[in-house]
Amino acid sequence: MLKLSLLPEEYLTINQDIVVQLTRIAGGRANLAIHAGREVPIVRGTVLERQGGERPACLQPPSGKKARYYRDQVFRWNDDREKAVRTMKQVLDRLEQKGSTEEAEILRTQLNRIIPAFWEEDLAAQ
Repeated sequence: MLKLSLLPEEYLTINQDIVVQLTRIAGGRANLAIHAGREVPIVRGTVLERQGGERPACLQPPSGKKARYYRDQVFRWNDDREKAVRTMKQVLDRLEQKGSTEEAEILRTQLNRIIPAFWEEDLAAQ
């Protein structure tokens, strides 16, 4: 089985005549747009199984764990968050100027793990 990771708005094609696009991720859910001919049956797995169909053997069995959606919530970027990040970066710069470069670098690394630079650009545009 091929496993892919997609970012929102990325897509994949199947056999040049089926297009699947990831349109949105929010709250632990992924929204897909699928373009295929009417002759191609597309059925949600839960509906298939409810109607007596079997889960495809190529899929991993369900984990049995309840999903933890709070980690996947949409990150809402706003002016307050932007100001907070800017302030943290200013404090980090002051730490470096005072000679605490090692501590500043540790904190800067952690800040970048929370809010990577490419997110700042994407989220500020929203």
